[in-house]
Amino acid sequence: MDASLMERDNMPIDRSHVRVTVLTVAGYFLDGFDLLVISVALLTIVPAFHPTAVATGLIGSATIAGMFFGGLGAGFLVDRLGRRRIYLWDLIVFIIFTIGAAVAQNIWQLILFRGLLGVGIGADYALTLTIVSEFAPIKGRGTLMGAGLLAYWIGAVASIFLGLLFFLIAGGLAWRLTLLVGVIPAIIVLILRHTVPESPRWKAVTEGNKIGASQISLKSLMRPPFARRVWLSYANWFINDIIFYGIGIYTPILLLGMGLKTHIASIAGSGILDVMGMFGAFAGMILLDRWGRRPLQVWGFLLQGATLLVFAFNPKPSLLLLSIAFAVFYIANAGGTGQTTGIFVSELVPTRVRGTAMGLGTAISRIGAFVSAFLLPVILKAEGIEVILVLTGLCALIGVALTLGLPETRYQSLENLNENIANAH
Repeated sequence: MDASLMERDNMPIDRSHVRVTVLTVAGYFLDGFDLLVISVALLTIVPAFHPTAVATGLIGSATIAGMFFGGLGAGFLVDRLGRRRIYLWDLIVFIIFTIGAAVAQNIWQLILFRGLLGVGIGADYALTLTIVSEFAPIKGRGTLMGAGLLAYWIGAVASIFLGLLFFLIAGGLAWRLTLLVGVIPAIIVLILRHTVPESPRWKAVTEGNKIGASQISLKSLMRPPFARRVWLSYANWFINDIIFYGIGIYTPILLLGMGLKTHIASIAGSGILDVMGMFGAFAGMILLDRWGRRPLQVWGFLLQGATLLVFAFNPKPSLLLLSIAFAVFYIANAGGTGQTTGIFVSELVPTRVRGTAMGLGTAISRIGAFVSAFLLPVILKAEGIEVILVLTGLCALIGVALTLGLPETRYQSLENLNENIANAH
């Protein structure tokens, strides 16, 4: 292992780690804002454009579809051109198409621009955990990587409460203002990201320094000994996004269907749940290095599955039960599987192909998210909410079984993790 990387791995968290992490996970803040802002915007988009159930599904899922292509493309490029260059360009894409979506004149323009916006978000997904993991020391890596999802949930909370504010004061223009306001923090982050250096691990690999398992090719990840762990991680990420994005994007609409009486009540309820998610993400960030990745993922899937199946057999619950069960679902996802599924991929692959592997993982997970977000309104109309809850609950239980096949990764260097996997075969 390169001596400079060993020294970096063993140092305590300092200001440089915090600075790189904050500027990197700021992209997750924007992602959380823009992915979930559509859940509020739909409440005024639907009466403005009167979309069909299929068109509504496309509005909710277009960004996720764009993330598929953004993750694949950026993942390939960051392993060849460097992390830093793509790290800047993805925000430019984000800014341009956020503005385009906010000024869309019809439903198809909105779907198109939301899809192109997703390309930038998908690129950032492939980059964020890659960059943070490569800068972080061993004993603080879980906490620093967990900060990404905390930033995501802070963005989600901001989107809900700004959406509620605009819903109250702007009427039919609320959805445009809610989408457009995300441009302001994006411009600030773009300016500040210019100060972040290139990843030391990527530089070491591309300058020809041998770092053990980091010299393994992408093709070898598709074969033993890496294939089993990588594809189990991908499967769990796919399942997590099937569960969360269908429920998360349409939470205000689902709350209306489960007993809340007004749009304002459903938006406020979504905002409170996002606050629960934010607290869950904070707890997960702390526990990643204390409990480990594997226990958090097992408990996250278990609690989500139990909650969804309880709802399935009691689709008109009391307000108290509705509040408790939805809060448990959000906390379990934000503090458990939402944290760990991407982290496992980033930690279980070598540096030379980490960006590509994260991009592929992003793309695979987006297939799950797209299918869920697109089909949910269609299934809701055709079969009712009970079918959705049973299917997603069963997916969570499958995730528990798959997680048991993954190793624990805390307190190990990225290089040693991959050497151990290679030597175990």
